[in-house]
Amino acid sequence: MDKHLELSYVETSVNTNTTTFSSKLQGIAALSDTESIKAKGSILYSESDENTSANKYNIELDYNHMINEKLYSYMGINYIKDQLSDYDYRLNIGPGLGYKFLEDEIQTIDIQGGLDYASDRYKNGTKDNYLAGKTELNYKYKFSENLEFKQMLSYLASFEDSEKYFIVSDSALEVNMTKNLSLGISYGLDYTNQTEKEKLDKKFLTSLIVDF
Repeated sequence: MDKHLELSYVETSVNTNTTTFSSKLQGIAALSDTESIKAKGSILYSESDENTSANKYNIELDYNHMINEKLYSYMGINYIKDQLSDYDYRLNIGPGLGYKFLEDEIQTIDIQGGLDYASDRYKNGTKDNYLAGKTELNYKYKFSENLEFKQMLSYLASFEDSEKYFIVSDSALEVNMTKNLSLGISYGLDYTNQTEKEKLDKKFLTSLIVDF
């Protein structure tokens, strides 16, 4: 199994005392020449002057089956818990298709589209179950052997309520220091259209990356 670990920790005490911790772990296991399982997990916690400003967990599991060299099918499960949002948790389960438009030593363009069964539980105890469409773009560009750019963009929208949709963007630049150790800079955007709180969450992180 190939594993990818990112760790970020920032502590400042100039005008305000701020602590931010972030961790991402991804693992990919090949079951055969055409089948694989990918698991991802992330944690984001931030505290400012003893007040929690972010506390979010995300777990994702995908089973992929290559139909040919470029086209593949998948079944995905995604669980999100954000203690500072309107939602107690969000759970999405569903199949889809993906297509690798480009995959060489320099660039990778991978686009997915699928149908999700979504179950959202709100902090007030109510629940919303609905069908949603999901699209995701994953792009990589290798400037040199030691410098790589990554971009992920996803869009999830309810078929039953046009005002309920979620957009996530994650841009990252990674610099290899050794074979297994890198430094990364990432900028993430998380947009929730239907919420009583801030619709857009932003995060900028500098991370230590270990591939093993």
